[in-house]
Amino acid sequence: MKNFKVEAEGAEFDFVTMHVREVRLFQVYVQHEGVTHRFHMQKNEDGDFKIMDKDHCPAQYHIAEELLSKAIKIYGGEERKSAGA
Repeated sequence: MKNFKVEAEGAEFDFVTMHVREVRLFQVYVQHEGVTHRFHMQKNEDGDFKIMDKDHCPAQYHIAEELLSKAIKIYGGEERKSAGA
């Protein structure tokens, strides 16, 4: 599992993993109107990552949830783990 950054919807999102053994939860940081916002994305029972506390994520970025979930699967280590399993 590793931390990473990705751009989406004109903003840079910083992902910080919260687990060492399994990709399940990330703290996500994004700048919006000069303020850093922190929210969590957690893996659901379908294996997708969802914004858990939408009131902490600026509303304009809610539409990027699926894209951010895909980024976690690619850059957070999940696809590499699956490929090696």
